Amino acid sequence: MVVITARKGHDMNLIRAIICSAAAVGSAVATAATGSANPDTMLVCSAEHGVDVTHIDGRTGCRAAAEDGLARATGAGGVGYAYAARGASALGIGAAGGVGASQGFGGIPIAVGVGQDAMATSTVGDADGGGQVAVAIAFEGSRAEAGGPDDPAVCLGAGAFAWSTTSGQSCLATPFGKWDVAAP
Repeated sequence: MVVITARKGHDMNLIRAIICSAAAVGSAVATAATGSANPDTMLVCSAEHGVDVTHIDGRTGCRAAAEDGLARATGAGGVGYAYAARGASALGIGAAGGVGASQGFGGIPIAVGVGQDAMATSTVGDADGGGQVAVAIAFEGSRAEAGGPDDPAVCLGAGAFAWSTTSGQSCLATPFGKWDVAAP
């Protein structure tokens, strides 16, 4: 496996990382679509302004909770979780045995876990300035984590992407290597 680390002033730039990310995510989504998820088991949870909703059906589940914001979670053969406060719009999706968990205190956290043993988590905190975005996407057997200003973007396995506007960090893990883009 090749590990490439990009820092300010080096050859790798953010645009190339995004293009590589899009290609890897696109191919992984196409591959994951043929997975073993039961299409009949899909749960959707939606919450806003003080609502907390949980649905469970066998190994599929979702929970959306919102104090003051909008939370959407979907479980399609997996587990989705979203928590929103202070005006956040949180999205968590778990499919085909994966887990996607997001929580936001302002801003937009997005987490998508697709495939067996995939885990994606994203967090946006109040101290992050409110309008921040954190995205974590993990595919089968991989981990992705995007968080606050002091939390690095983490990508482990052969199919993970994480990006946070708060920290300015992103990473991408594919079967062809791993790329990390450090904060400017």
